[in-house]
Amino acid sequence: MAYRNHTVKIDFHTHIYPDRVALSTVSAVRRRAGIDAYTDGTLEGLKRSMAAAGIDLSVVAAVATKPEQVASIQRWLKTIRQPGIVTLAAMHPADPLNSGQMKMLRREGFRGFKFHPDYQDFFVDDPGMYPLYERVAAEGMFILFHAGMDRGLPHPVHGTPGRLAAVHKAVPQLCMIVAHLGGEEAYEETEVHLLGQDIYLDTSFVLRKMPGTFRERFLKEHPAERLVFASDSPWTDQGEELRFLLQLPFLTESDKEKICFSNAARLLGLENT
Repeated sequence: MAYRNHTVKIDFHTHIYPDRVALSTVSAVRRRAGIDAYTDGTLEGLKRSMAAAGIDLSVVAAVATKPEQVASIQRWLKTIRQPGIVTLAAMHPADPLNSGQMKMLRREGFRGFKFHPDYQDFFVDDPGMYPLYERVAAEGMFILFHAGMDRGLPHPVHGTPGRLAAVHKAVPQLCMIVAHLGGEEAYEETEVHLLGQDIYLDTSFVLRKMPGTFRERFLKEHPAERLVFASDSPWTDQGEELRFLLQLPFLTESDKEKICFSNAARLLGLENT
């Protein structure tokens, strides 16, 4: 696939599961969070969704909820990579990778990690996390952070916009992608702490759900170079999310190209492949 073609569409935030557990995992999340699923949670289900939506590449993010899961998840992530499917590396903060391990992942083609502070039970701005963030930054890798509440999990919220802003202030060299436009139902806090900062915001899950006044303000006031289209599939419909974004009248064609392609391509190192 020629990623120099700017008609390519990239979905920066999706989830799938190994075939043997996909049905049970999707069913459990649906019950716990009270949300619908728009694929069956498998790789083939995601590929069918992409074909229907006109999405050329999806980034798969997997969360290790226990340190002992990292190795098996990492092996699976390597097996599912293929044209149109990019995977983020797995890591658990309770057993952080060292610089040598990160270098190896980078050589294997991984560009970043997904952290979910609620599932992984850490506060993003715990100073004890900062050396890990510094190592990630030193390897030229990024972190995609779940932000705000998770509908299926109890409080406290471990990755609030304010806490994520504190991380950016303490480790400004870390490339941060903050999911869900700063967090579902955390729009006022996002506006205060994250809007306009030198961090990326992804549009996953909240794009069509957030109040229109916040949506317009966020997408107009945060730099277009720091926004990435994302669906959170299977928890939204990729096609509906993409069509909604592309018809927003206050975004220019240049904005849409950056949000749907070139920003993600730059993060993933795909601009010249």
